Amino acid sequence: MRLLRYPRFWGQICHNLPRTGPSVFGRWFTSGWRRPCSSTAENLKENDPDTSVLKHLISKIKSTGPISTAEYMREVLTNPATGYYCHNDVLGAQGDFITSPEISQIFGELLGVWCISEWIAAGKPKTFQLVELGPGRGTLTSDVIKVFSQLSSVLSKSEISVHLVEVSPKMSEVQAQLLTEGELHLSHNPSDIVYKRGSTKTGLPIFWYRDLQDVPKGFSFYLAHEFFDALPIHKFQRTQKGWRELLIDVEPKVPNKLRFVLAPSATLASKTLIQVK
Repeated sequence: MRLLRYPRFWGQICHNLPRTGPSVFGRWFTSGWRRPCSSTAENLKENDPDTSVLKHLISKIKSTGPISTAEYMREVLTNPATGYYCHNDVLGAQGDFITSPEISQIFGELLGVWCISEWIAAGKPKTFQLVELGPGRGTLTSDVIKVFSQLSSVLSKSEISVHLVEVSPKMSEVQAQLLTEGELHLSHNPSDIVYKRGSTKTGLPIFWYRDLQDVPKGFSFYLAHEFFDALPIHKFQRTQKGWRELLIDVEPKVPNKLRFVLAPSATLASKTLIQVK
């Protein structure tokens, strides 16, 4: 469950992407899925040419041509310089939305009990990992491992580790403040798989990764709460010539405005992601 106050410049840039052509699969950004809101970035005005993320997108499109919706989402959400998630604490009363773990600890506690129940049903493996994708502030993981601590007598012979997949430096700092104590070991080398490590307040080893593929293999519980809905997607439209991808381009008559355009021919994404029987 996500209670939205809507991400700020995501909605501001998407708001003016007009409809083009007949109906398509999926929801248009103009339908109000995400809307502008007031938050900590009042200076980010709609179609403001000085808005850094908009300037970056326009420059990119003018240099290489229209971009896919997936690339647009990646740039807006996780670009290291301008990404929505990379430099802001977007959760809570001062942010743009709140998720269920932030409202009550019951959800996380129930998941903690469920993990232990499934671990017992699996034969009590000696080691197991708790993995969370996009952990937000770390509240859900915190609630789960508190249950592990409270039921430590049940888990006394197991070796538990915590693994967080987080691309945002800002959010990883917030998570570390909540979850850890003592010294954190940081890596500033982009090629290092683990870029942050330490111990939780309950004594479990904890690691941060940028990519899910880097998480060690083994008996694991994966949490992905409010994660998949923020992943980049491709948009397609069925035409008389077959499936065509919807791309994002600069509006020629309004240079600081973006629009949807239909790819004139099949793209790699439409060839590989659409299965035609």
